[in-house]
Amino acid sequence: MAGSLYEKPGLMRHARFNVAQAFDEMVRSFSDRPAVVFDEAHAVTYRQLDHLSNQIAGFLLAKGIRKGDRIAISMEKSLSAYALIVAALKTGAIYVALDPRNPAARREAILDQCSPCLLFSDAATDGQRIPVVPCPGNWEAPAFCESFATTSPDSSRIAGSDAAYIMFTSGSTGTPKGAVISNDNLLHFLDWARTEYAFTPEDVHTHLNPLYFDNSVFDIYSTLFTGGSLVPFDAATLQDPAALVSRVRTMKCTAWFSVPSLLIFLQVMKVATHDNLGTLRKIIFGGEGFPKPKLKHLFDELGSQTELHNVYGPTECTCICSSYQVSSEDLRDADGFPPLGQLAGHFTLHILDEATPVSPGAIGELCLGGDCVGLGYFNRPDLTAAAFVQNPTNTSFREIIYRTGDLVRLNTADGKLYFVGRRDLQIKHMGYRIELEEIQHALVAIPGVDEAAVVHRKSADLSEIIAVAATEARLTASGIRKELAKRVPAYMIPSKIHVVERMPKNANGKTDRPALMRQYAS
Repeated sequence: MAGSLYEKPGLMRHARFNVAQAFDEMVRSFSDRPAVVFDEAHAVTYRQLDHLSNQIAGFLLAKGIRKGDRIAISMEKSLSAYALIVAALKTGAIYVALDPRNPAARREAILDQCSPCLLFSDAATDGQRIPVVPCPGNWEAPAFCESFATTSPDSSRIAGSDAAYIMFTSGSTGTPKGAVISNDNLLHFLDWARTEYAFTPEDVHTHLNPLYFDNSVFDIYSTLFTGGSLVPFDAATLQDPAALVSRVRTMKCTAWFSVPSLLIFLQVMKVATHDNLGTLRKIIFGGEGFPKPKLKHLFDELGSQTELHNVYGPTECTCICSSYQVSSEDLRDADGFPPLGQLAGHFTLHILDEATPVSPGAIGELCLGGDCVGLGYFNRPDLTAAAFVQNPTNTSFREIIYRTGDLVRLNTADGKLYFVGRRDLQIKHMGYRIELEEIQHALVAIPGVDEAAVVHRKSADLSEIIAVAATEARLTASGIRKELAKRVPAYMIPSKIHVVERMPKNANGKTDRPALMRQYAS
């Protein structure tokens, strides 16, 4: 393992002031190694990725893009997308990854918030007020940057406190909110991921998660900043279990990161076997709970040669704040989910009841402090003030902590954190963090819908979003579903929609959510 980054833990964080400089070190150390591998015939080295990102950086600077300006990337996984991310880091531009399949209304809401100067897209995009730059898919280089030099731009003026990217997540007000993550947040995350998992340049990482999903932060950064090789998986392959495991096997992937739902899908289709996944030395999963019965089956099949790691972390705190390696001891009983374990060393732990620490072993809201707590929500000071707060136990100096909204318990016997639930209407569904209020807002925006409520049902292997729409008009569930698809992405569409004349109310005149749960989600 060449290069000073591997001599001792912590050096990356202290030797570099920004992520662009960390990538330059990767290029110097691993220039001829494959950075992105699309198939056996199409691989891009670190030097090639560096040269292309330098050309794109030159294009951005020629277009007047400067530090702090935003660029939007509405693309599938491709060479252009990866090079754009690196180019943004090199110029100090803040990149925003968009879901290419987002409904127009949600897409516009995100663009209105972050106001990007340019929108890069690999598909035809009509009616955009923001200049659109067409990009090719797969391994082709974009033509727009051919005339620009391959030399690296000066990144010395990019500070650790400068924003690197904005990741949008569901919002309770009906509008997505954009978490802002800094260079320094990423450097600390990179340093932790490299040492926690002992990744090396020999590792071949899967890129299963969409670019707009915060799990992709782990995929991209834990690979391209450890000298490893990144293997993109397209949407069609992810939906074909045989093709998915065949690609893992053919490309000799060694590191996997996904939501548990994808692994369970492979189990249900009977392809999550040692023959298919035996090249993997680490399977990392997070974003939702992994039911113990399913996890035990996976552990029994692969656990003798493959490490299984349960990770947890909010988007607002740079993707991951805890990682726990599952053992046979954790699977002796079939109840619940595996523990979260202990927080990464660069986080501080606070379990609060409002502003007061809970007693040892009691349930409270998990609040996080430390080096990976993000900068807040872009252009939303109200939401930032509510979630990124002064540590109430510290009256001596400024110390910002993030209120996750997750209820946890610290087991005093084993020192491990356990997830208990949520203190609001936020859920995890198919790995996505969703505010049920956003779906409710979208429902009541449909002409004829008077009121709406959305509930969530979670059983061992099933996660369902269920909507109830009150209307006196002649609306049908299928008609409401069609209209809702124009307002929210597919993963937020309820699996069931019930149409009623009047919403049940409690004694205070509010929607009776327990009654809805009993009637429609029991």
